[in-house]
Amino acid sequence: MGTSAPRRAPTTRWWRLAKGAATRYLSPEGAGGVEVREVVARYLAALEGSAAEGGKGALAAFRLTRKVAQDFGAFWAQAASQGWEAALDAWGLPELKGQPPQIAVQGLSAALAGPGGGLEEAVARAAVAVVCRQHLSSAGLSGPQTALSPWPEADRLVRQLLAAALSMRLVLDLGEPLEAAGRDFSHLQKGMKSLADWIDKAATDLPGLTPPEAEQWRGLTGWLWVTQVIEVLLENLSRHRNFGGY
Repeated sequence: MGTSAPRRAPTTRWWRLAKGAATRYLSPEGAGGVEVREVVARYLAALEGSAAEGGKGALAAFRLTRKVAQDFGAFWAQAASQGWEAALDAWGLPELKGQPPQIAVQGLSAALAGPGGGLEEAVARAAVAVVCRQHLSSAGLSGPQTALSPWPEADRLVRQLLAAALSMRLVLDLGEPLEAAGRDFSHLQKGMKSLADWIDKAATDLPGLTPPEAEQWRGLTGWLWVTQVIEVLLENLSRHRNFGGY
């Protein structure tokens, strides 16, 4: 748990503020002094500062995540309309047909996010797995089903995936101060869940953005929609920046 020695977040002023907020968020001495929204906003400010040299902002930290989210939306929309096994065939994953959900999830997440060992690849694989596990139990994975209903809409799951990836990145980057301030595992777990829930709710409550049609997910329309969703999500979560020290 937490960031390993080679995976420590940078130590700029923005990261120091973000780590300080994470510490005070779970610290008994500072109980109630820092809200979830401040931890998230300070974290995004640190990401923004890290990416400032390239002029791309925090969005630059999620380029691969956006591609994985786009492909996941395309796969899910195809599976919902044509059937799970048909989608696996179309995506070159016939070996996953007939596999139990936990095996299928691992194979699908690895195929969508690729074998790379970087932080973003690892988080994207985990985010796909988390979202899939939440919804596959009611899907029925045996046989060449069509119109696997009631499956959730692809756009809703893509929002959940983006939220999950963001909250995982936050915990990895701020894991050390969070872990150090937690009284015990239960306290730490509760604090991290509150962070994840806050981000997930923000993704769920985004204003109406018309999602792609099933056949548009893999094209420019799908890419632009995913990019717009995460841009608006980051903007909304970053609104709470009027804290002392900024």
